[in-house]
Amino acid sequence: MSTVRFPWRSVVLIAVLICAWAPFKLLWEEKIARQQDQLRYGGVVMTRSLRDQLSQGLTIGVLAGLRSVVADFVWIDVTVAWEEYEWFKMDSLINLCTSLQPRSVTFWDYGGWQLAWNVSIAAEWDVALQKNPLRRLHDSRFWIEKGLDVFKRGIANNPESYQLWERTAQCYYQRLKDYKTAAYYYHEAALKPGAPVYLERFAPYMYEDAHDDPDAYRAWKELWERLTPAQREEKQHWKEKIESHLRSLESRLNVPKEKRVFPN
Repeated sequence: MSTVRFPWRSVVLIAVLICAWAPFKLLWEEKIARQQDQLRYGGVVMTRSLRDQLSQGLTIGVLAGLRSVVADFVWIDVTVAWEEYEWFKMDSLINLCTSLQPRSVTFWDYGGWQLAWNVSIAAEWDVALQKNPLRRLHDSRFWIEKGLDVFKRGIANNPESYQLWERTAQCYYQRLKDYKTAAYYYHEAALKPGAPVYLERFAPYMYEDAHDDPDAYRAWKELWERLTPAQREEKQHWKEKIESHLRSLESRLNVPKEKRVFPN
């Protein structure tokens, strides 16, 4: 009669494999849980602060995956706050919308525009709100900076959106007259996917408005060098405009003839 030996070696091997696999299993499950939350909430972390800003019904809507609907409802309150001159409430609601929909360029774009243009202009010109002209200018600048903050946080969440880079450039250009900073943002906007071709010319124009001839010359020259011979023939108007600016700058900067793009 033969005896059956207990398979100790197999049991030990299985135990070792289980112990080795357990940490990887936990990491794998945590990764799946994070991905599920990402799909469900779209990257929104339901913090206590966010819950406090939402009504019970809207909070349930967010938890149910209806973030875009909730953000649209909140945006209605943004419009109401603007009409009632409740600008700090308006700022808070814009931040709430962008927190709910951080990947929506529209909320960042319209939110920043409301603050940097509409609110700041009203703060500067509405004497009924503030009689002191210096105080009005201070308040106007405050809201421009608030709008810029919205645009820049929008860029951080949507770095490939040329619209937000362009809007930030417009804000520096139109609202702050900071042409050199505007040139930087226009240049970055022109490099983003889907950017309109016209954006390529804005950076050198901004440097010229800033009376920065060296950077203007560099920007126009860079634009000229990016055009292929075929594009130069196809876009004759562009060619003539860029050539005109380069010739003028080469003359003002006394660029040696052998280093000029257009020596003759």
